Parts: sequence; C-alpha cells; structure tokens
Amino acid sequence: MKIVAFGDSITEGKTGVELEDNWLLKLDHLLEHKHILINAGHGGNSAREAMERYESEVLVHDPDLILLEFGGNNQDPRPERSHRIVSDEEFTALLEKFKAGLPEKCKVVVITFPPIIDEQHIFYTMVPGGKLDEAAQMHRYIVREFAKHNNYPLLDLYKLMLPRKHELILPDGVHLNPAGHTFFAEETAKLLREYNLV
Repeated sequence: MKIVAFGDSITEGKTGVELEDNWLLKLDHLLEHKHILINAGHGGNSAREAMERYESEVLVHDPDLILLEFGGNNQDPRPERSHRIVSDEEFTALLEKFKAGLPEKCKVVVITFPPIIDEQHIFYTMVPGGKLDEAAQMHRYIVREFAKHNNYPLLDLYKLMLPRKHELILPDGVHLNPAGHTFFAEETAKLLREYNLV
C-alpha cells in the first residue's frame, strides 16, 4: 500500500528537528514498515503552490491513500508577497480540484493545520493584533467542511494539539518539536486503524 503525505512544512517535518524525529518516519515504525510511505510535503507551500505539484509529486506515485495537510501558508502577511494569499473561495476550489484528480481507488485523510503560538511567530507584528492563529481559522473550517462533505476521515490536529501547544511546538511558534512529531505520528496511526485504512 502506498501512502503519500501531501502538504507544507508540517507535513515535510524537517524544520528544527533531526531526521529521526520526523513524524512520517515514526508513523512508518508504528505501522511496522508494512507500507510504502512517501513524503510530498514542501515547506512554505500555500495550497495553490502545493497543487501545482499535485500530479508530478503525488499522483505520479499512484497512491492508495493520501494524508492531506495544507493551508497554513495561505495568508502570508508580508506586503511584498501579497500575491501568495489564497482566498477562501480559491482554497475551496483547490480542495475540489484535489478531489477531482484522485484515482478511483485512493482514500483520503484530511488533517487540519496545527495551532500557531502567535507571540512566538516571526510574523507576529505583521498581523493586526498579532492574531496569526485566528487568521488561519477560516481555512481550518473549510478543511473540516471538505472532510465532512466527502466523508473523509478527519485528523483535527489543531484541536488535538491546542491544549498542549506549548509542549508540542518549537519556539518559532508553528513547527512541531520532537514531542509534537511523536504526537502527530501516534494520532495518525490511531486514526488509520480506527477507520481500517491500514
């Protein structure tokens, strides 16, 4: 079985941790190395940028299951990069494009973007009131609705991590620390087994 993780830096899992701490490698261990796991996460990708490589880096593997996590870079607050902003309408359309491109056999698990610790993030002063996490909430909602309407299992990483965010997130306020990667892997394995996907 081929499992492709498709997303941004949370999926890629390289920022601020050693290779052995990567959540997908830990998931492979939890699944007893019985499947082929492919990481198609690219740090910094908005949903638009991720979808530009959907065919070449995801569908090319003919996946049986896609773990979909993106949306965290859709609201880039830097004035010089306003062209990167993905509106609610465009994000919804991109998710539908993702669905339309799925192989018939392919199952999907949808994952919400984890919490952002506003005051620790480098963009804190660039968002009114420093409310970076709040700015991402609409796209988390859109992701949840996408999962609900298509009967895709949802791993609500945001809600699961929120009570423990200071324990699981790096000092940069957004990326997962080693404990966060372990948590991500364990919760993913639990959900995959709950839905009999592995």
